[in-house]
Amino acid sequence: MDTSQELKKKVMDYKRFVMTLLIMSTYLYIGTLISLYEYGTKTYLFLYPVIGLTLFTAFLMTLKIRKWKRQLIED
Repeated sequence: MDTSQELKKKVMDYKRFVMTLLIMSTYLYIGTLISLYEYGTKTYLFLYPVIGLTLFTAFLMTLKIRKWKRQLIED
């Protein structure tokens, strides 16, 4: 397989993983809202760093995807 095909597969894999990270962070955020309003506990504060980390990782992976797409267009 040539490098452009490998790069296309890597881009598709990264896109799927970014979507997974976004879905996971959404579920965690909804969980914090439920715990905040339903149970009135402060345990939701532990989930905010995890949500921030997943969103930051998704952002970095999106930047990598854009870079690889530019490489594919140039080739």
